[in-house]
Amino acid sequence: MMKTTITYYLTRLALMVIVASGVGCSIDPTNTIEETSAKESTTEFIDGLLAAAQTQSGTAAFVLTLQALETMLEVGFIERAQLEAEQRNLPEDISTDLRLRYAMVRARLDLQSGNTDTAIRWLRGSLASGANAKSELGREYFILLGDTLMEVGQNIPAIEAYAASSTNGWDNGTSELFDKLWAALTGLDTEKLANLAEEATSYELRGWIELARTVRVDEFSIRRQLDSIAQWKRVWARHSAVNQLPDALVELQQTWNQRPSHIALILPLQQPAGNAILEGFLSAYYQALGISREVPRISVFDSSTVTSIFPIYNEATTSGADLIIGPLNKQLVNQLAQLPELPATTLALNYSDTPPLDKEKLFQFGLAPEDEIGQIVQLAWEAGYRNAALIAPSSEDYLRLQRYFSRQWAAEGGAVVSEQTFNDESSFADIIKRLIAIDSSEARADRLLNLLPRNNIEFIPRRRNDIDFIFLIANPRQGRQIKPTLAFYFAGDVPVYSLPSIYDGQDNQSENSDLDGIVFADAPWVLQESDELKMEMNTNLRQVQGPLQRLRAMGIDSFRLYPRLKQFANQRVNSIQGTTGKLQMSEGQRIHRTLNMAQFESGFAREYRIDGNISR
Repeated sequence: MMKTTITYYLTRLALMVIVASGVGCSIDPTNTIEETSAKESTTEFIDGLLAAAQTQSGTAAFVLTLQALETMLEVGFIERAQLEAEQRNLPEDISTDLRLRYAMVRARLDLQSGNTDTAIRWLRGSLASGANAKSELGREYFILLGDTLMEVGQNIPAIEAYAASSTNGWDNGTSELFDKLWAALTGLDTEKLANLAEEATSYELRGWIELARTVRVDEFSIRRQLDSIAQWKRVWARHSAVNQLPDALVELQQTWNQRPSHIALILPLQQPAGNAILEGFLSAYYQALGISREVPRISVFDSSTVTSIFPIYNEATTSGADLIIGPLNKQLVNQLAQLPELPATTLALNYSDTPPLDKEKLFQFGLAPEDEIGQIVQLAWEAGYRNAALIAPSSEDYLRLQRYFSRQWAAEGGAVVSEQTFNDESSFADIIKRLIAIDSSEARADRLLNLLPRNNIEFIPRRRNDIDFIFLIANPRQGRQIKPTLAFYFAGDVPVYSLPSIYDGQDNQSENSDLDGIVFADAPWVLQESDELKMEMNTNLRQVQGPLQRLRAMGIDSFRLYPRLKQFANQRVNSIQGTTGKLQMSEGQRIHRTLNMAQFESGFAREYRIDGNISR
């Protein structure tokens, strides 16, 4: 609106200045504006508006000031606009539209300064309460409100705002608005989409929600998504999106048409990890084959004894592969990352040690424990914990994870107040006693007993009370000893958070009851039994423990990612739900996971909701 109405503002200003200075009406205001605009700089123009405002009072002065603020905002004079806005008082008798325009200006200024919460208060305050969605100004307001709410992740209110902006009819909606609405919808999880669908009161909004739900259900298969969109169009034939799909969906067919036709897998097939990934990859491949014959050709290269990536990588590309998946070994990925340019798009199954690289054809995806630690840190911090204790194995790899946790926790503002490491020879009783300072309490008692008659002292050990939670890195066998020992030494009420390594993926109630209460992050594939492909694999393949289950899931995700890489790179897809977690791409085209949270209860791993409740 601001750009389209600037000529109107200029015209009004020129006329007001002419009238105020007593100049005769024989002057052509249009010519005057054109001549003045050509001669005066933007700064002079703004100065003129503000000077004219000084000669007026009430609404007339406010209109000129508001026009000056809008102009400053448009040309980027943010600091001056903020200063001028703070110095002006709002007249009481101005119109609803002027109040709304002022609220929008103040909100935009706050957005420019990074004060999103303040901007939302302006847009939701009394000045904006009279917004009329049927007017052009009202439509602009609701789109601005939606955009601002999206910046703080309030997708559902943003959707409501975007819907309000289309009160005059969705057929008048722009492609940009549809893309905004689509981004807000696709940022919701399945449950929230279902709830929103039940509450929708209009045909158009309900249709949009159902389109998002349709695409979400089949997000692991582009072919299925395309078929589902075609079916949605038949059901919602009168919907505005039938003829104007969001750009992300329009490009979906092009993405499918340009998908790789030949994939080369580079895996250590003589190692359990490589075999597990291959099993997952081929299982997903045959599932896709059951949906459509349009599957890529697959070539497999064994990297078990490879120390240099270059010969086997060249062999894979020479075979005609237009997508390489692998290698798995970190050192081989490091070698690959050193190449100035790759001949084929490559999805490495590990992360290089170098900082994120700007390589167009290199994507990196792995099961990095750093992702898991970051999620635990966020969960514990949001729970209000500030002081952590840490228990971990003493080997170098685990010490690296210890240090990573400590850095991340300190970055949030927390402190690690106690930490202990263990090895195969350690006594967990001694480890726990040192962790929670029971040993110090016992030492104090011994000193007293040496000074006073024994029958005069009743000793009750006391643990340190400054530990909010314990971060535990352990396998199931170790965890089954550590958790009961914590309870024995009066720390059974201290929350314990752990990594996927604490769970072997088996429903062994009698043994896992010793893990009760531990909260941990893990792949959806391990925690959920209802996945159709998982049930097939459990029937047809050998049973494996948690670590190999997670690697199978990685193989599944690597196949399902193959047609999506360009979408991620072009930011047409922000995330997809994978079997290893919710997959998102960060700087350097590194694909990271957000895992599901679980908690042991009565010997079973149950879904753990962020509010702390266990979902049965």
